Amino acid sequence: MRRALAAIFLACSLGAAPASTKVSSADPDLAIAFFNAIPDICFQTARGHGPTAENAGALLLDPLPGIPPSLRANFGNIPTWFRLKSKPENIFVGVGDRMHACHLVLTDTTQAQEVQSKAKAILAATGFTMVKGPTLNDTMTVFAKQAPDGYMLVALQGPFNATDGGAGVQAVADVNLMPKAMFEAMLKPH
Repeated sequence: MRRALAAIFLACSLGAAPASTKVSSADPDLAIAFFNAIPDICFQTARGHGPTAENAGALLLDPLPGIPPSLRANFGNIPTWFRLKSKPENIFVGVGDRMHACHLVLTDTTQAQEVQSKAKAILAATGFTMVKGPTLNDTMTVFAKQAPDGYMLVALQGPFNATDGGAGVQAVADVNLMPKAMFEAMLKPH
């Protein structure tokens, strides 16, 4: 199952941002802003109604002219990027590398562990089930919830770069909608 899930999600090697990056801390709204982007933006993207330059304002996003420099090394295959207006230095949304895939990236913060913990708790409280937990060598946790049109999958990765004082990519949420038959086939033992 791990290999099948890994094939679904973007494989990325994560590195540090430049030392000049301003790292935020003690932002009481960061975790809720990160989580709210999952249903407000990524669930819609997974259903084929993702952000575009034309509708970004309505989704409270600012379109970016290209890949943010701090994300280029890790997410260079994702062509279209937006900033979350409420947290423009910390939360980015990437789309366009795969049909209906949404990548939510948390950067430059010392609060990645808190954000991840709260996102996991809210997903569990809203009916998502953990189908894969982190291991010693892997920080990915995958949650799934059956929807009328398949299974909504949320893969949370991170926190990363703890030794870099919060600089750079700290956490990622990859969101996809998978057809029911495909998801259930992956769960069967092989």
